[in-house]
Amino acid sequence: MENIRKIGKVRVLYANDKEIWVASGMKFWKTDYSGQRLTPKFKVGTMKSGIFAFNRLSSQLLRVGIHHIMPLKNGNTLVSTKKATYIVDCDGKTISIFTDFRGNKPAQFGICESDNGYIYFGEYTINLGNNHPTSLYCSYDNGKSFKELYRFEKDQIRHIHFIQWDGYERCLWMGTGDKDKECLLMKSEDYGNHWSIVGQGSQLWRAIGIVFTPDFLYWGTDAGSVPDQNHVIRMKRSDYQLEIIADLPGPCHGITSTSDGKIYISTGVEGGENEKDRFARIFKVEGNNITEIIKIKKDVFPLILQYGVFHFPRNSGECTKLAFSAFGLKKNGESSFTID
Repeated sequence: MENIRKIGKVRVLYANDKEIWVASGMKFWKTDYSGQRLTPKFKVGTMKSGIFAFNRLSSQLLRVGIHHIMPLKNGNTLVSTKKATYIVDCDGKTISIFTDFRGNKPAQFGICESDNGYIYFGEYTINLGNNHPTSLYCSYDNGKSFKELYRFEKDQIRHIHFIQWDGYERCLWMGTGDKDKECLLMKSEDYGNHWSIVGQGSQLWRAIGIVFTPDFLYWGTDAGSVPDQNHVIRMKRSDYQLEIIADLPGPCHGITSTSDGKIYISTGVEGGENEKDRFARIFKVEGNNITEIIKIKKDVFPLILQYGVFHFPRNSGECTKLAFSAFGLKKNGESSFTID
């Protein structure tokens, strides 16, 4: 039985084996795994955004607050908020701001840094009518500026789900959604200059993020607005063949691993017809088996305010412990935890 400990009413957004970056409103700071603060509280954004982000309900409804924290190889930190992405130094001073993109923010796995320090940023918009392009941006100067690297024209995809660096093959993987024809898994072996399509055309390729192992790529499908069954998927690197490991009771909203090779997948509550019930869950994946380790029911607030989900922080693969955040769940509208 796992030992689950509550950190506090914060979002946990980045972790290593000794410390965690958390955020509340428009402020962010480091803690240890008990929740003890290790640094001053740093702040980004305007006074207006800070007012709306102070209250959980207005923050979630308006999508304000801090959504990503990513320490960079040069010692600075990328911090994303609604319609703005900041590069801040070690003292919390803003160096640059990137605002020239579509949508409010990237998806949960919509930013990454490659081994040579390039920063990638994928656009995420609702785009129900597929009436505008979607772009992948790249910064070659540590976030001081971003340039469009790849463009999907309108009608090709709805949005970018993830852009991730694969340290095993030293390549980039990008995933898109949401309709069958819009679900793509793409790969670039030259830092995003050229892309090949590895898989496409069904909900099996609709992923919100990937876990990498030496021989396989793992993901959970994110079929949230269609009747398709959701699955845990494993793809073999050598031939790109897919294997369905297990069915899921709802759409996947998070996937991560820890340094001991354990893989974790979370499912959420969106109100879709393929959901088993109104519980969000975290599963541990071991071989061809999955084990449920926690479930919490959706809270009383409407889905338009916040889906009921669990999210994992960036960089969990280097951690011995698992940290996660709960959103829109009973008694845990926005709280974070660790599992020993």
